[in-house]
Amino acid sequence: MDLGDEAIQPKKRGRPSKKHVLHVQEQHQPVVQKIDEQLAQNSSNRAEEAAIYSSGEEPEEQLSPFSTFLRELLKRERVVIADLACELEVSENTIYRWINDRSDPRPMHLKKLVEILPQHRGNLFYAINQTFPGALDEFIAGPREVQKDIYQRVMELFTTVVEPMTRRWQIIQTIFEHALRYFDSDQQGLAITYAQLMPVHADGIYSLYEAAMRGNPPWSFTLENSIYLGSTTLAGAAAIHDRMQMWDNLDESERLQYEVDDFERSACACPVTYGGRIAGVLIFSSTQPAFFAHPVASQAVAEYAQLLALAFPDNEFYPFSLLNLRPMLLLLVGSLVILTLFRLFYHLLLLPLLPFANRVKK
Repeated sequence: MDLGDEAIQPKKRGRPSKKHVLHVQEQHQPVVQKIDEQLAQNSSNRAEEAAIYSSGEEPEEQLSPFSTFLRELLKRERVVIADLACELEVSENTIYRWINDRSDPRPMHLKKLVEILPQHRGNLFYAINQTFPGALDEFIAGPREVQKDIYQRVMELFTTVVEPMTRRWQIIQTIFEHALRYFDSDQQGLAITYAQLMPVHADGIYSLYEAAMRGNPPWSFTLENSIYLGSTTLAGAAAIHDRMQMWDNLDESERLQYEVDDFERSACACPVTYGGRIAGVLIFSSTQPAFFAHPVASQAVAEYAQLLALAFPDNEFYPFSLLNLRPMLLLLVGSLVILTLFRLFYHLLLLPLLPFANRVKK
């Protein structure tokens, strides 16, 4: 056989040499290592995810309020874990560990979580404050401090506007506009109402009535229909007890104590007082639960109520001893009785006289 024939012969099959195997392993080692790491990460994620939906491994009662809320949020609204992790710049496994209460998020992540989930702001604040007290103090205190410009503006109106009714109207509108920007700059839904005491009867003051209002959707911009507020309302309780009252739908024990608005998920009412007497109650209503839970927010309501007292003359303030607020049901019945009597008077006495009055006119 010549050299030409030997050159074109096919190579014999068999195992590759040990040197060749080592070369291939070294060449692909980084890829193999990356795959192993990804498999381990996926396995860890699946284990953490499975823990969310397992009922016997860790009872929900043992979870923190933050973990409980995050778990319910993900189950109810199907938030994509990967997108949330990307927004927060953390791994998916970190999100799962927060849900299962196996690690605590950093304050910067808590702050960012509130920013990327604004529709759940109230619930998040409540859950975070319950689990990590003080973690959001810096985040809340900055934009939520009432600025001194409102004090300057109200004092300017108080000292320069001569006509009492004009001064009253301008101070009320100035405070309401400032409070709407302060509390609801992102238009989540807020209403501000001033409820004034009704005139004194022989046995005291029976109720308050809504005298002024400003709101962001879903509430109307201004007051459409004034209603009476009695002792079973949050405003009535604030007047009777001469202190701020708050209501939150997260506390089911308080749900039946007060009559609430259809859009209301939390509210805060503060008496408007001067010299130990009361003129009415300032009421803030929000579409977000736990909106007034933070002390800075409730303190702001108190400051607005103090400023509002400058809008009213001295004769609109009454001693607390005159308060004899009635339950809303009695007020409603009383209103219906008055309306019925008016209709009877109109149909039985006024209508029969109309033809006679027309003849006399002619």
